Amino acid sequence: MKKVLFITWDSDLSNYMENLFLPIFKGLQERYAIQFHVMQFSWAGPEEVRRLERLAYSMGIAYVQYPVYKKPHPFLGVLWAVYKGVYHIRNYVREHGIHILMPRSTMPAMMVNRLMDFLKKKMVEVVFDADGLPLQERVDYTGLKTESLQYKFLKKEETKLLKLAGKVLVRTQRAKEIHLDLVGQVHAHKFHVVSNGRDADFFKPDPVARNEIRKNLGVGEGELLFVYCGSLGPQYLFEQMLLLFYRYYLEHGKSRFLVMSRSAGELPPMTGNLEGLVLPMAVGFQEIPRYLSAADVAFNFRWPAPSLAGIAPIKLGEYLMMGIPTVTSRGIGDTEDQVGAKEFCCLVDLKDRYYQAKAIDWIREVLPGLDREAIRAFGVKEFGLEGSVRAYAKALEL
Repeated sequence: MKKVLFITWDSDLSNYMENLFLPIFKGLQERYAIQFHVMQFSWAGPEEVRRLERLAYSMGIAYVQYPVYKKPHPFLGVLWAVYKGVYHIRNYVREHGIHILMPRSTMPAMMVNRLMDFLKKKMVEVVFDADGLPLQERVDYTGLKTESLQYKFLKKEETKLLKLAGKVLVRTQRAKEIHLDLVGQVHAHKFHVVSNGRDADFFKPDPVARNEIRKNLGVGEGELLFVYCGSLGPQYLFEQMLLLFYRYYLEHGKSRFLVMSRSAGELPPMTGNLEGLVLPMAVGFQEIPRYLSAADVAFNFRWPAPSLAGIAPIKLGEYLMMGIPTVTSRGIGDTEDQVGAKEFCCLVDLKDRYYQAKAIDWIREVLPGLDREAIRAFGVKEFGLEGSVRAYAKALEL
């Protein structure tokens, strides 16, 4: 049996572990002779750590967390966590007989880079989960400068592991091409595109919930319910979604906008004028499919930026698995190749001054005739958990 140690670095708010990686690892364990161990570096509190530990244990996955201290200074805390992380990983590999090390993204890559000689002696394979284009995301959205010492140092560490790893996992074909432009085509054979799959038995339409939720929200049967589910950070362009919705409302009436987000209480001030039309809610993950069942059309927007080439939008997969037609912006990963020719997705160029009008025409003319069961069938095929499990199994040669 192969033993894999997945190493990740997360904030206290990240839910990728429970909602994305643990289900994929569980699926792999159920089908193949493989056992997953998770080592998470994060600044989550003790209660959250215990919850994740219990969840992983329930799936047969070993879990250990090491804290990243933000005080007395965040940068010093990061350096100390990386320094100690090298020690923790080495010991864990020895104690548990790990065969495959899978660091995710930049900070775990730094740790593993310092263990390459040890790992070669132990014949431990390194599979680098390059996680899209994380450094470019920080340049695009957090103000990190490409000429800064921090960026140059982190980029050097990332590039080093891209070259040294036995395999590299990416989420899009475009990310693969970008990395190969940097490290050279000689490494092409070790790159594998894997997907961020969701459980089709979880993300499925519920007709009973649809009627119940719409009634509770005060949405009439003849009303069109828009939906957005996710973060309200600036890169997700909530105000653009809101403006498109409001323009539709002014032209056609009978519509509402359901916003599901952890930060639903922090909507922009402009929503105050739309009280009763915009419905903000903080919904637990287990309840999301019930609320999505109530929706008629969804938004999937991202601010145009170079880092989008590496992103596989999880929300788009969730919407389509729920059978919801979606207005999505262009330039996100491989999205255009996947859904560009599908009538149930309206691709818009957010730099096009007429994109709102085009989207509204699509909603008015195309949306009423769409087959939601066919949308779901496509979503399950392209974005389902089974596809992710197969892609990982192929990459790991199971």
